[in-house]
Amino acid sequence: MEDKTVMIIEKANEPETHELKRPTVFVCQEKTITEYRLEGLQNMGRPESGVFPDIMVYGRFVSRNHGVFETGGDETVFHVLKTTNGLKYNGKTAEPFTDIRLRDGDELMIPSGNKDEGEDAVIVYASTQSRIRMWRNLQEASRDKLTGLCNREDFMIWWGRNYARRDYKDAVLFIMDVDDFKEVNDKKGHNAGDEVLKIVAEELTNMVRYQSQICRWGGDEFIGVVPGTPEKAEARLKNLSRRICERSTEAGVPVSVSIGYVDSHKMKDAKDMSGMIEFADKALYNIKKTGKGGVGGYGS
Repeated sequence: MEDKTVMIIEKANEPETHELKRPTVFVCQEKTITEYRLEGLQNMGRPESGVFPDIMVYGRFVSRNHGVFETGGDETVFHVLKTTNGLKYNGKTAEPFTDIRLRDGDELMIPSGNKDEGEDAVIVYASTQSRIRMWRNLQEASRDKLTGLCNREDFMIWWGRNYARRDYKDAVLFIMDVDDFKEVNDKKGHNAGDEVLKIVAEELTNMVRYQSQICRWGGDEFIGVVPGTPEKAEARLKNLSRRICERSTEAGVPVSVSIGYVDSHKMKDAKDMSGMIEFADKALYNIKKTGKGGVGGYGS
């Protein structure tokens, strides 16, 4: 697995005044990078109890309202609020109730407060095209090279942060693999196999609202979360299976996929991603035993 540790890149000595400014922040936390475009007034803080700040930062020592970005045109001011664990600006403690006029490459940092509480959150302000491009490249480096999907580590971090959200009050976790994928590679070559995986990834992306909901688990296996009741989720998964079959046939590499899923409500702890994967995998195994190309839930 790639080392995706977020690295802070030194700022250029001279400002890039010739570039179009597009105020943006990149929230770097637990080896993941999330991009937020700045516009108007946007509060930054910890999501909790169904309340979601405009710019979300996770952690026990992040306040629900840690500060406010105010953006007008191509200029952004950050209003520092009084919080439990404070905030640092370019390495120095920022005083509460002060205003910071941000410049390209400036960094805000929210300390974790304890080495056992996770990593510090680093929020990088980027306003020039070159710096935004640089951070997007770093963000892209954390994704699967062939499909562009999240990898398993980022997916599990995402679920740990979002499982309690109202959006996922009803949800299923599914695991899917391509039937007889080895035969595709053996008979038609690895380029054909890669084309199949790209088709699967595109159809998965089309099915979900947020790309964080899906990931390439490894090889020809994909895992994801579908909001909604098991009945609604199964209907969407069956449509996904049909679309993959149709598109792969059009591309000259016809395949089917098998999908097993589990209702998150059947788990004692919905945060237990490993446990859900185990049960979804059992559902997938049952589908494989009965002829492949189907969709089925654990215990159904």
